[in-house]
Amino acid sequence: MSERSALIIGNGGREHAFAKTLGDNVTIYVAPGNAGTALMPNVTNVEINDPVVFVQEHNIDMTIIGPEAPLVAGVADTLRAANLDVVGPNATAAQLESSKSFACDFMDKYDIAYPKSTLIHSIDEFSAITNDATTIVIKADGLAGGKGVVLPESNAVAESTLKAMFEGAYDGAGKNGVVIQERLTGPEVSAFALTDGTDFVLLPFAQDHKRLKDGDQGPNTGGMGAYAPVPESIVSTVQYEKIRDIAKKTVDGMKAENNEYRGILYIGVMLAQQRGGDPVVIEYNARFGDPETEVVLTILAQAGVDVYELLKSTDNKLNTSLLDGLNINQSALTICFASAGYPESSHKGDEILGLDTKFPDGVFVHHAATALVDGKVVTNGGRVLYVTAVADTIDNAAASAYSVIGEHGVHFESMQYRTDIGKQARTM
Repeated sequence: MSERSALIIGNGGREHAFAKTLGDNVTIYVAPGNAGTALMPNVTNVEINDPVVFVQEHNIDMTIIGPEAPLVAGVADTLRAANLDVVGPNATAAQLESSKSFACDFMDKYDIAYPKSTLIHSIDEFSAITNDATTIVIKADGLAGGKGVVLPESNAVAESTLKAMFEGAYDGAGKNGVVIQERLTGPEVSAFALTDGTDFVLLPFAQDHKRLKDGDQGPNTGGMGAYAPVPESIVSTVQYEKIRDIAKKTVDGMKAENNEYRGILYIGVMLAQQRGGDPVVIEYNARFGDPETEVVLTILAQAGVDVYELLKSTDNKLNTSLLDGLNINQSALTICFASAGYPESSHKGDEILGLDTKFPDGVFVHHAATALVDGKVVTNGGRVLYVTAVADTIDNAAASAYSVIGEHGVHFESMQYRTDIGKQARTM
């Protein structure tokens, strides 16, 4: 085994991005992984029942927990109790993501800006709040796989959504409560802080594209693409400092609660027009976003950052020196390919063609819901894979990424993808 080793828990594009950016000299296990990780020479896909036993038996240096469910279930707590290094917060801290009501109470206490919110437990309570559903956002309290946020277009849609949430149709999220928030408008930004519970560092901001279709139309998804970094024309220096202040208040507040937040803190902010462009927290996540990971970690690695050591240091003393003198002079953009029927359903088993295409320099494929069947890579879920490109400008990154999509490039039957990823920052 190499001197460096890691266990990555998860099977999506985020986890493939971890594997790609940790370095070729790292021995990596991914549980359970996907076709992309299976095809990497330094990676082994594994099925594990007990992560502590697996890490100890294989003498693994650190575990990176990709998705939210294992964090909420306390996997990080279990690993730390065995004195094993892990990237990810404990279960109590992960409530910033798993419980909208917990997050609202926390932000109230530590003077962090967020939309006006009310927790309700019945449709009757909703009727007492507003008679115009187009002014609110409905958020299921709990984990809903990125699909628990609804912007209703009418009172009828709001009531049917609430009924579904209270009945557990959103993976159980909302069954015990739904948060009604005021609907703000403005650009949204994904801000990621790495923290050891005391110190923190902000990584380059990204912008995600949640809606299924071009022009931000259609239903919310887990994310149809992203780009980074976000230019100053969208996030000014003043707004950046206010986002940094939100991150500091969050890290300091968790520590004041005797609940140090260690790992990756995702702060989803809106630069709210109703508040003069000030950043307002739309959501917290307790891990890297997907597909933001594919662009943020890729440009860090391309800039020479030791991603392995940076992530590992979050569970000890954050090594901020790894980012000293960092000059991000490139842009990264990723485009999601989703299967037919997504997000309501997904089609599996379609062969993905063109993966052996000779890609231009700086173009990568990140696998998400893929599988190997009889030596072929096939679709295995909703968001199937991402084409990611790095270039000197966001326009050139977009051109490179889109150039490898289609009949003579990467494609599969009935795939869905957006043609306007990065539109906020593109000049062409």
